Amino acid sequence: MKNFSGMNKLCKKGQTVFFGSTTLSQMDLGDLMGNSTNSHIYNRSKDGLTIDQAQKIIGECACELQPSRLLINIGEEDIESADFKIDSFISKYEWLLYQLHTRCEFCTMYIISVMSDNPKAVKLNRELAKLAKDTGCVFINVAHNTPWSFISSVKPYIRSFPISFAEAMQYAG
Repeated sequence: MKNFSGMNKLCKKGQTVFFGSTTLSQMDLGDLMGNSTNSHIYNRSKDGLTIDQAQKIIGECACELQPSRLLINIGEEDIESADFKIDSFISKYEWLLYQLHTRCEFCTMYIISVMSDNPKAVKLNRELAKLAKDTGCVFINVAHNTPWSFISSVKPYIRSFPISFAEAMQYAG
């Protein structure tokens, strides 16, 4: 695992942080910077990250940065496990969110749906949407996106200034 703690000392607090598993760790989030945001974006994702591992490293990966926005995408590895149980996963996810809410005081949290062909993904994403609503988070449904269209799906959530009517129509279409 990367030494995020060392890197975090060089980072600006109060910015946007992505925290997740394989899909996010391989995403070129530099594409999100462009002219869409005037804040820094930090990727604190790890290949193969499971919910159990996330609970152990969330402090170093996200809380140290005190993000203003935290986009979380966990579950793609867990859902492929033979002994995966949605209720257990959601319970652990809820605990992770509790830890984040108590340690990242001024943070808006976004739960990104799981992108998977696994038949359990539809039910898992419904449960994640419900969890987001119950815990004061925002749910971003990217389940039917390709990794390339993923970036355009999350872009509206990381803006730090108002968008024009034309941009709103572009995102809606």
